[in-house]
Amino acid sequence: MILQYFKQAWRLLQENPVLSTISIIGTALAICMIMVIVMSHEVKNAPYPPETNRDRMLYVKWMASREKDLSNSGSSNGPMGYGFAKACFKSLKTAEAVAIVSPFSPSAMVSVPGQDIAESYDKILTDEDFWRVFDFIFIDGKPYTKEDVEAGLRKVVISEKTALKTFGSTAVSGQRILIDYTEFIVSGVVKDVSPLATAAYSQIWVPITTAILPEGSDGISGACRVFILAKNKKDFPAIKEEVEILRKKFNDGSPNYEAFYRNQPDTHFVYNHRKWANIEPDIKAIVRQSVIVLVLLLVVPAINLSGMMNSRMRKRLSELGVRRAFGASRNNLLSQVMWESLLQTLLGGALGLIFSYIAAYALKGIIYENSNMAYHLGEVTLNPASLLSPAIFLYALLFCLLLNGLSAFIPARSVSCKPIVDSIHSK
Repeated sequence: MILQYFKQAWRLLQENPVLSTISIIGTALAICMIMVIVMSHEVKNAPYPPETNRDRMLYVKWMASREKDLSNSGSSNGPMGYGFAKACFKSLKTAEAVAIVSPFSPSAMVSVPGQDIAESYDKILTDEDFWRVFDFIFIDGKPYTKEDVEAGLRKVVISEKTALKTFGSTAVSGQRILIDYTEFIVSGVVKDVSPLATAAYSQIWVPITTAILPEGSDGISGACRVFILAKNKKDFPAIKEEVEILRKKFNDGSPNYEAFYRNQPDTHFVYNHRKWANIEPDIKAIVRQSVIVLVLLLVVPAINLSGMMNSRMRKRLSELGVRRAFGASRNNLLSQVMWESLLQTLLGGALGLIFSYIAAYALKGIIYENSNMAYHLGEVTLNPASLLSPAIFLYALLFCLLLNGLSAFIPARSVSCKPIVDSIHSK
């Protein structure tokens, strides 16, 4: 019986190809727009390699400092100093691991000794715990160790693309490489990382102690950020409490300046929206705006579709009246109309899902662009797993199904209650 309903619905769609096509494409575009927005959100917030632990990460992106006993004076805002980061975060007992990085290094010129040609690659400075906080896939070799960092040894981890372009192979651990015309030893090679992984991304990673980093305000300001990996996200309150204790301890020993965090450490979602060092993000407003955009993108096309469906049903009043005259029951009429609406929505949903994936890949540089990517050399790549959001697709499909169903059910119900003669003579 269900198969028969679908066959009848398909024939009715073929009888009105223009309206059927518009209705299906309208549903598809509504679902496509929702899915693209959700994909953009998922790429920025869902865990995937190497940032597989985003759900239990805390971040300190910026720092603020001011002169002691002058709380009403202006503050200095920006990255933190390396010494301050070690003093206030490395001794955290409630965290699983704490990584200190300096992501502000300019791109580096990379070549092989004896080679005249050098190419430019993105570079960041990290400590040894960076490789514990993030889940990199090593193709060859291994990361540099705590002893390497403490000794300031010139070791480097490079991406697969960097290895292939520089050496023509990925089996290059132990090889010599020139970074800004200074010799390093390749410690390991990792799978390429997309710039969408904003915290872990680079093309070459070197020990933070191989460079002289700026420091000011009693060591508080500098060029570093801190990434904290919790054992469990339930530990966030305890970690933040311990961070405050260590901050106050540092301030007590600082002669001239005091540090404060502006409600950091942040969860991953807040970290993504903390753009400015001196302004805290209004997360409630950001969430509210996102919800409003999603509702508008779904409701406006749905209202248009509902109007089209309603107009289409009015044109079929005489047809439904004739069917009633020949003995069709009200339930038969309603079932036929609802199966037709279901088929349209399913076709629109399938097409919308295809549209969303095409848009995700074809427009990835526009859809997923962020301010950090402005100075990155790496190409945006997408992890297919990060784009899959079956729950959101199902919710969008059900919403379109509900509105399409109601827009078909209401006039069909109205027809089934009208006298047969009135329905037959309707125009």
